[in-house]
Amino acid sequence: KQWYQRRVRGHNEVRDVLAEAASHAGLKAVETEKVLLPCDNHNLPHTANTAPITRMDVYGVGLWGRLQKTYIDVKIFHPEAQSYKKKPIRSLYKYHESCKKRNYNRRVVEVEQGGFSPFVMETLGGLAPEADRIVRTLAGRISVKHSGTTYIEAVSFLRTRIRFALLRSTLVALRGSRRKVASVGLEEVDLNLLGVGV
Repeated sequence: KQWYQRRVRGHNEVRDVLAEAASHAGLKAVETEKVLLPCDNHNLPHTANTAPITRMDVYGVGLWGRLQKTYIDVKIFHPEAQSYKKKPIRSLYKYHESCKKRNYNRRVVEVEQGGFSPFVMETLGGLAPEADRIVRTLAGRISVKHSGTTYIEAVSFLRTRIRFALLRSTLVALRGSRRKVASVGLEEVDLNLLGVGV
């Protein structure tokens, strides 16, 4: 039960960071846990998730195209699990991305008239290729929208923020929450860390 709670908490933390980054990057109509339209009248493959209440973790308009709707679903897996021990990390990324696409891609394309992007990462902080592409695209948009922030600074900050969200959820699960800490929004953070003395 504790492992499941930790996984859900980590998933939600990463989802929230992605949604905040999408808003900061200028995507329109960003929301979390968006319910998909019913798909009763569509002939979807048997692998598709056709549940009446199906939610996407992050929704926004303008990630891949100016008016294109994008649905992102987060998946976090543990590469040290017994069933994964002998498999290379690249094949695990590909497997989980493929599973997400089998479950949601056709439904999103045919019913929602949008694009689907899986955000797969592992508990040690590594990102699958499509997740890395999402981070790079958001970082590019942030660097264009906010003068004074370079692409390298933005992509480094986003990767670090996502990994710390995952780490924070693990620490909370292990030791419990002691006090509520106000989170700092992306708009309040100077991404230019080069001037900071170490």
